[in-house]
Amino acid sequence: MQEEMKEKKVNEISTTDPDARMMAVNNNGLNVCYNVQTAVDQKNKLIVDYEVINNPTDHGQLSVMGQKAKEILGVDEIKALADKGYYSSHDLKECDDKDIEAYVAKQKQAGGGKDPEFYPDRFQYNQDQNTYACPAGQTLYPSRIRKIKDVEYQEYNNFCVCKTCEFKERCTSSEKGRTILRNVDQALLNEVDKRTRENKELYAQRQMIVEHPYGTIKGIWGYSYFLTRGLLSVNTESALSFLAYNLRRAINILGVVKMVKRLAPA
Repeated sequence: MQEEMKEKKVNEISTTDPDARMMAVNNNGLNVCYNVQTAVDQKNKLIVDYEVINNPTDHGQLSVMGQKAKEILGVDEIKALADKGYYSSHDLKECDDKDIEAYVAKQKQAGGGKDPEFYPDRFQYNQDQNTYACPAGQTLYPSRIRKIKDVEYQEYNNFCVCKTCEFKERCTSSEKGRTILRNVDQALLNEVDKRTRENKELYAQRQMIVEHPYGTIKGIWGYSYFLTRGLLSVNTESALSFLAYNLRRAINILGVVKMVKRLAPA
């Protein structure tokens, strides 16, 4: 198995279901799972489209599901609400390019400094000069571009000043001095953050919208785990359960008589 993992460049093998992956689940537990993505409409709580993946992270899925929803609903623009697991600069850029107005909660950042007074959010960015002002009142200038996990960041520093700064020990453990990283798409991220903060009532509807089908399928119907194995089979199994949900939902909204009438051949 170790040789197989090395050959396939993977870090896990499931002997029960080769396509399944270990993922974090509720209450900080772990289980061998699939990641089910759904786009749900705000008005009727109908599942517009879905996709089953075996990637534990939701990164990159917001633009994919948003685009699918746009095509199915036949609209040029759409608003997409998602939790912080979807917060990805690449994905948010994709959403912006595809006219998907994203509302996503920002992930909490690590401190990045010894003293809370010198955490990254205490460094003020000057857009006109493209510099940062540190809490000690010094200016950090742009230097090189660094790529971290396929994301490009602009580095800002001023090592000459850091060497003699009286707050250096509180600010950083680096001998050279403090460096601040700014995502090259930070202007767009700021726009998304501002939009999400200013529309808290809209964003609060996210759980009521997307969790409605799962509450019905898993909580009421008791469909809490897959019966089949393999990505293709699990996709089909999900399609059947979501079809049943949508039919049941449509009957609840329209009634049996209207449903039969609308499904009758022309």
